[in-house]
Amino acid sequence: MPPRIYLTGFMASGKSSVGPLLADRLGYRFVDLDWLVEARTGRTVPALFAEGEGVFRAAEAEALRETTAGEGLVVATGGGTLVEPANLVVARMAGPVVWLQASVPMVVRRVGRARGRPMLADATGRPLRGYALEGRVRSLLAAREPFYAQADLVVDADGTADMVARDVAEGLAGWRRA
Repeated sequence: MPPRIYLTGFMASGKSSVGPLLADRLGYRFVDLDWLVEARTGRTVPALFAEGEGVFRAAEAEALRETTAGEGLVVATGGGTLVEPANLVVARMAGPVVWLQASVPMVVRRVGRARGRPMLADATGRPLRGYALEGRVRSLLAAREPFYAQADLVVDADGTADMVARDVAEGLAGWRRA
């Protein structure tokens, strides 16, 4: 197995659920990039976003670079982390990138009325619902898919976290960068 594995995909695709299970399967440590950003900055992701998306993205890029020094890591990136071309290069140089590809209906079902997702909130900060939520998910996903599609492995993420972790492990068995 490679020394580091980077999970990417849209929010609620299961990165933070699949990551720990995959890490356990491989005997690796799990790192959630959002948690690392919060630990390093002393602020929550929504608080950083409130200062401006650029503030959050800069802290996120720094945290991503930090993960490249470790070994035996499964890293769950944020849904927009690898949309920044420089971040995608950093991750791909450090290990395989795995796209957890969840369908729009599954994402909508999983995010429901979840708070703390600034990209899925209205101008007042309230979570979007119904058609507004589905429309925002479709729009953001369409913009991000070209970046996700550069992953080394694509795994259907509509199943249970256990199933997805198994599929990722099987897909990475004997992995070698071409």
